[in-house]
Amino acid sequence: MQQQIIHYRSEAASCRQQVQQLEAELAKEKMRSAYLKEKLREAETTNVETYKKKIAALERQLLLCEIALEETRYNTSKETQTPAFERAAAVSALFHYSVVVPTHLDEEELTIIGDFIIRNHGTAPLHHLIVCLRLSPPKTAVLSGKIVLPNSGRAEQETLISNSAESWMFTHENWREKVRQSGEYWLAPLYDAPLEPSEERRFSQFEITVPPSSNARSLTVDGFVYCAELPKGVPAANHIAIQW
Repeated sequence: MQQQIIHYRSEAASCRQQVQQLEAELAKEKMRSAYLKEKLREAETTNVETYKKKIAALERQLLLCEIALEETRYNTSKETQTPAFERAAAVSALFHYSVVVPTHLDEEELTIIGDFIIRNHGTAPLHHLIVCLRLSPPKTAVLSGKIVLPNSGRAEQETLISNSAESWMFTHENWREKVRQSGEYWLAPLYDAPLEPSEERRFSQFEITVPPSSNARSLTVDGFVYCAELPKGVPAANHIAIQW
């Protein structure tokens, strides 16, 4: 009987040890399962954001193609009826600016500081805004502002991206060539949210500088606003025109 009791005690101890091992493995599997679920959620979130950015870029590219198509159609024929969705869409744009004239134009640069203000006057949201600012004559001046450049430093990009509601980006990869040839800056909001009725969006605190080496003696800045609902574009209510 004593030997059986010793045997049973040994079996019970062995069972308790197995139970402890199984409990440890179970806890480990729970931790692994929770870790894998978290990684899966992170992967799904990352993929969704990546696809959203790709879709927004493709939609902007499509809008640029629509703008070019509408300009071609307008040059060949005039439409007799405005589509209903265009009647519901209405946008206005305005330059608000000041000119800083140096004491000696031949030695210091002339600077224009301002905001380009866009407002939705319609009854429907406006999607995928695109702004064109045209400096004439080309190569006379340089425009800068809250624009995320492809080759800008990491600190500068992080600062602008953190203020994405006010930051902008170029719509063309070869934007330097387009600026050089036509003086046109094509920009889109970095944060591509719809512009709701009665709301406004700004390309704020831009600077246009005319170097003292410029041979030109006048500068005109025109602005245009495009969106998915108004692919033909709307010119700004005013423009910047200076002579020196």
